[in-house]
Amino acid sequence: MTRIRSCGLLLLTGALLLAADDPSWKTKPVEQWNEGDAKQLLAQSPWVGQATLQPIPDKSPDQRRESGDWDAGIGHGVGLAGTGILGPARMHEAIARAHEKPSPGTVGIRWESAMPVRAAESKVGETPASPLHTGWYAITLYDVPLPKKHWGPRKLKGLAFLRRENKPDFKPSRVEVHRNADGMATVVYLFPRHEEITRRDKNVIFAAQIDRLFVSEFFYPATMQLAGQLEL
Repeated sequence: MTRIRSCGLLLLTGALLLAADDPSWKTKPVEQWNEGDAKQLLAQSPWVGQATLQPIPDKSPDQRRESGDWDAGIGHGVGLAGTGILGPARMHEAIARAHEKPSPGTVGIRWESAMPVRAAESKVGETPASPLHTGWYAITLYDVPLPKKHWGPRKLKGLAFLRRENKPDFKPSRVEVHRNADGMATVVYLFPRHEEITRRDKNVIFAAQIDRLFVSEFFYPATMQLAGQLEL
């Protein structure tokens, strides 16, 4: 009997520890969320994350000529040292410096059409980046460094997609760009819901190019559930 009681206590203790690991928003109905629960979800959850910006390699003169955009992807000049006149060591240093790409950092990303994200935004008093949630999967990038040249929604729309395993990729039907006073922007990608995403999809990859920067993020439908309901 003592062994049975001991095993029971161990199982109960394990269950309590697992429950303690769950974020608070996960253990409450949405209507009982407080501001702390909402902030927790918007900081880290299956619908929210930080996506790394990756610089795209510079284009060669031939590639720029073929694209019709001579200003696209021009690397830093090598200067006088790059000619070799100051010696081979200085030349190699100049060439390496010309191809060096500074780390562009990360951007915030949200699967904003998901009900839990909208509920959390409402709880903390945030206005959604776009009101167009019905009929769309809305994925939003925050604090995006936009290029000096104008990159309109039409160009951005053609350089983004959602990818599912063993299914065709699909592109956004609409992109919204909201420029901020600090020179950054919020970019909303709206994908049509008639391209169904289900919990049987192992993962969904969002990918987009913004000027010479590329960003991608994995989402996992199996984890994007609340109270047993898939929320996208």
